[in-house]
Amino acid sequence: MMTEAEILTRVARLTRDRLTVCVAQAWVRPRLSDGGQVFDDTDLARLRLIVELTEDMAVNDEAVPLILNLIDEVSTLRRRMRAVDAALGAEGLRDTLVQRLLTMREH
Repeated sequence: MMTEAEILTRVARLTRDRLTVCVAQAWVRPRLSDGGQVFDDTDLARLRLIVELTEDMAVNDEAVPLILNLIDEVSTLRRRMRAVDAALGAEGLRDTLVQRLLTMREH
């Protein structure tokens, strides 16, 4: 877990004001500790992405939550697909399914 000061040090070009906006908009969700807000690795990655989007790509604040939601959805789908792949492998069905999908694709 990282404090606000640590986050500001680790995320280039992130200002305190910008961090406040990110928290207020719930783009990141720090936890509360005795010392104040603390951020995890997910928050760190999201803040780096937000800075890249808004500073490097000139994405406006209205588009940021849409982009973050899409990225979250893709991440969820990837996790689910890895779980399905693992389950198919454990049941010995992965190769059969891959062959079936390839056959369907050819038609």
